[in-house]
Amino acid sequence: MQIGHTQELTVLERNRNILLLDGGDGITVPLPVDEADASLEPGDKVTVFIFVDASGKPLATTRKPLVERDQCASLKVVDVTNAGAFLDWGLTKNLLLPFAEQRRPLEIGRHESVLVYLDKSGRLAASSRLDHHLPEVADDFRPWQEVSLLIFQRTDLGLKAVVDNRALGLLYKDEIFQDIRVGEAHQGYIKRLRHDGRIDLSLQPLSKELQPELSDAIVTYLQAHDGVCELSDKSSPEAIQAIFKVSKKNFKKALSTLYRERRIVIHPEHIELADPAAAAAPAAASDSGSGPGSAPGTRKQNDAPGGKSPWDNAKSRHASGKRSDNKDRH
Repeated sequence: MQIGHTQELTVLERNRNILLLDGGDGITVPLPVDEADASLEPGDKVTVFIFVDASGKPLATTRKPLVERDQCASLKVVDVTNAGAFLDWGLTKNLLLPFAEQRRPLEIGRHESVLVYLDKSGRLAASSRLDHHLPEVADDFRPWQEVSLLIFQRTDLGLKAVVDNRALGLLYKDEIFQDIRVGEAHQGYIKRLRHDGRIDLSLQPLSKELQPELSDAIVTYLQAHDGVCELSDKSSPEAIQAIFKVSKKNFKKALSTLYRERRIVIHPEHIELADPAAAAAPAAASDSGSGPGSAPGTRKQNDAPGGKSPWDNAKSRHASGKRSDNKDRH
């Protein structure tokens, strides 16, 4: 039995109010009957989350918490007492964030990024002092590996993030091309491991993975806007980021590719499809799904293509490619 984790335990006994589960080493764990399937009998297995009560005794629940032990998440503060702040983590018993583990004063209603850990008394607690629990260096990541990120702090250099629940990394502010808020979870990439072992992060995949999807996204955008986009290779980085959520460097690379393929014409203040007729059918199809009464060509110029950032599809294709490679190896 592991405190703070979801696991499968065997039913030992069923009473009127509780089921007693086998926690191993002679330990029984109560599960309220109203949380269990009525068909469960001794010998059956049930998937539960194990936590502890105020006295440190283990309890079971079939409810799924928002975060488990050794994981990080942004949780809402629901109470502040002399013991510390209490967070909503999806269970009836709120999670304690002791004052000693708070990196800043907290208020009811705000969210805080925390790590769930087992304290010295054997009870689950939270800490927002993530740098006290997680290392800022790692040597087992590889460049451009896809990872999960939890944005937890804004700094002068950019945004600090928890990487795969086990290390801390940094997103530099001049490499962030979309609106990001503290507490948000994102998929990202290991951009580099510095000589001191610290981790630099990116929200975009390697350029060669991004370029085909970005080129397609630009064409799709042009088709949906009568063949014209009020951007060019001379546009500001901010204007490019607002629509395509990529760097100006990547945008210019995509334009160069499309220009070489003779798919677009580049003007000083805008770009357009080389074949204006190519804009008609796709644009009409796009507009037809925008709702009743929508007229063709009424999409705003600041709409993101397809409602997604261009690298969303790049990530999916990259993941599919890796799955295919793994199948081939086996």
